[in-house]
Amino acid sequence: MADPDRDRKRVIDTEEPEPVPLEIPPEHVAFIILKARAVEALLPPVEPEEEPEAGTPPPEEETDMLDEQAGDESETELREAIDLLSDEAATDLLALFLVGRGDFGREEWADARAQAAEQINGNLADDLLGETGLGDMLEEGLNALGYAPEALEPDA
Repeated sequence: MADPDRDRKRVIDTEEPEPVPLEIPPEHVAFIILKARAVEALLPPVEPEEEPEAGTPPPEEETDMLDEQAGDESETELREAIDLLSDEAATDLLALFLVGRGDFGREEWADARAQAAEQINGNLADDLLGETGLGDMLEEGLNALGYAPEALEPDA
């Protein structure tokens, strides 16, 4: 005879936990991710090479790349998207970055927000744009908190 209690014990909860509530709309984070990746795509690859002598002009292909970067509006749009955030939304953005970088996990969201609130200064856009892999870190942060960035429609 089958034991009904034993059969109930085999049931595994496969439901995903509810996403952690955010002060920043996830769609806005998706927009920031897209712009961050566009900016990173324009950066030249970092290759170790000999330092040119002082006063030597850069090779022509490097100056052409700088001209292309100057004409791109992605960085301007990215900076505006970050600079226009409320204090609470900016705190969440930085906390998402910290979670995505692996400093905190989902269960430590309150701690991530607390650290982000302490670290935020008037230059959040500069601070975040100085980080390699910003888009990837934000995406990882959203994933960790229960959001699927690829399913989000980015803000315009």
